[in-house]
Amino acid sequence: MVKSQGAVIREVVPGSIAEELNLEPGDRVLGVNGQPLDDFIRFLTLTSEPEIELEVEKNSGDIEVIAFEKDPDEPLGLSFEGLIYDGIRVCKNHCLFCFVHQLPKGQRPSLYVKDDDYRLSFLQGCYITLTNLTEKDWQRIEELHLSPLYVSVHATDPEVRCRLIGSKKAGAILDQLRRLVAAGIMVHTQAVLCPGINDGEVLERTIEDLAALAPGVASLAVVPVGLTAHREKLYPLKGFDREGAARVLDIVHRFQRELLPRLGTRFVFAADEWYLAAAEPLPLEEAYEGYPQLDNGVGLLRWFYSEFDEVFKDMLPRLRRKRMRLTVVTGRSARGLWQDIAERFAKDCPGIRLSVLSVANRFFGETVTVAGLLSGRDLIEVIREYPDDSGLFLIPQITLKQDETVFLDGVSLDELIRACAPRRIAVVPTRAADWLAWILEEGCVNACQEQ
Repeated sequence: MVKSQGAVIREVVPGSIAEELNLEPGDRVLGVNGQPLDDFIRFLTLTSEPEIELEVEKNSGDIEVIAFEKDPDEPLGLSFEGLIYDGIRVCKNHCLFCFVHQLPKGQRPSLYVKDDDYRLSFLQGCYITLTNLTEKDWQRIEELHLSPLYVSVHATDPEVRCRLIGSKKAGAILDQLRRLVAAGIMVHTQAVLCPGINDGEVLERTIEDLAALAPGVASLAVVPVGLTAHREKLYPLKGFDREGAARVLDIVHRFQRELLPRLGTRFVFAADEWYLAAAEPLPLEEAYEGYPQLDNGVGLLRWFYSEFDEVFKDMLPRLRRKRMRLTVVTGRSARGLWQDIAERFAKDCPGIRLSVLSVANRFFGETVTVAGLLSGRDLIEVIREYPDDSGLFLIPQITLKQDETVFLDGVSLDELIRACAPRRIAVVPTRAADWLAWILEEGCVNACQEQ
């Protein structure tokens, strides 16, 4: 394990204890109460004590030890650059479908990091395989009750899971899940399906085995394998065609009908991609039960539709007073959604002329259709070729690296804006409510041409 380098302060909350202690962005917290900081979980645990002693490396390079008292529940008012300070636990598996192995060469190094860190699972909802946990890790999870955790199961059949994950340790998944459940840890699971390997009867067994551990195992997301155009010297995999996607949905829907009266939950949920691939209508909002697997692409489209409908009605009087031309730039999988939105604007507030520009993903390959994996170069090419250079081109925030203005291929937002000139660019929120609020506020005040 890499030795902890401490936690670099990113922000100090005004009026907080941290401000009173003269802590500043760029200072590095090396330890709390004599213990080095290996992750944010440790920081939260140690700073819940009434008596605190911080070891801090100031921006000047000086080391200070700051002792103080506080109420146990009172936060210090600090945010840090990152959540892991001793090195992210990387994945040592060799999954047949690993997305990192399918990336084009020559991109920024962070794209090639395969994390499999239980701490990020708890803090950020990242999926882990459980194959790299030590007994010390297990004890920490249990003692601190790190719940919920998110686990990539893929298959409960030991042989199939070992084959999929490429690790002899992978076959113990059910025993591992039973241990988590016994410790009171809630678990959300996922199964990335590969045709002919873990679909069909294998998927049925996976659902049955995991449902038997409910409510400790709270949900299962069924997701299609993601394949790029850069699968060089990798296991030959194919995606699901329309018929294959429909068969998966049949299995999921059948189990939902069986499990709902028995467990009080549908338990297993299909990612939106299955409905698009099978050309089947999306389920109603209640079928997603509060969207427990939203970050896994389960219910994103329905969630957007529902929130849009609710907020659009309230904002409609103000939207009808606006005059602007907008072009939504998105991935091909969301094209239908935005065409529906454009029709709503045309019908209810025609002063806002909304066009949809869907982008083929040449960076990863055209089988990758989600907006969040669009590259800066692909965006530049399509926007520059668009025949109408008037109005405002709206790029979703999800295409940019979190907390930065860089696309996944390293192109900066400033570079894209310069390359697309004179076409005007704006980055907009992803949530429906925030997107509509942006149209009314920032979009009109700062960017849109009133007509």
